[in-house]
Amino acid sequence: MFYQLKVAKEKDLNRLVAFVDMAGVSSEGFERLIDYFVIMENEEREIVACIGIEPMEDTGLLRSLVVSDKLKQAHILTLFQSIQSLAEQKGLKDLYLVTNKEASVQFLSLMGFDEIDQEKIPSKLMALQHMKESANDTNAKIMVKST
Repeated sequence: MFYQLKVAKEKDLNRLVAFVDMAGVSSEGFERLIDYFVIMENEEREIVACIGIEPMEDTGLLRSLVVSDKLKQAHILTLFQSIQSLAEQKGLKDLYLVTNKEASVQFLSLMGFDEIDQEKIPSKLMALQHMKESANDTNAKIMVKST
């Protein structure tokens, strides 16, 4: 199976929202963040994975990671490499993420993300609704990587 990565464009918005909504993940704010999303498509141009960044000044919060169960870990690795490249192109210095899965922490550590205490989250990121909601989860792990 052939997969293609690309930065989302305005014309991809409806397909992206539908894909994320099907997974039960919030698509709030996608219209203003569309060029901060990387999507992976299959040969039929169906979206099979996506990840986005919610920027705040020179910092970004990774959000809306949705991956088809058909993809392998290598595809997810490529998706993360692409979003990190996009962050660099957009001038973002640090990327934060929230996960509540211990298995994800190990994978993300291999990708260069470091777990931090919630007190170390920049206040500007705590202003983002997505971060506020995610950080309230008792199982939430906050991770950061400098680009």
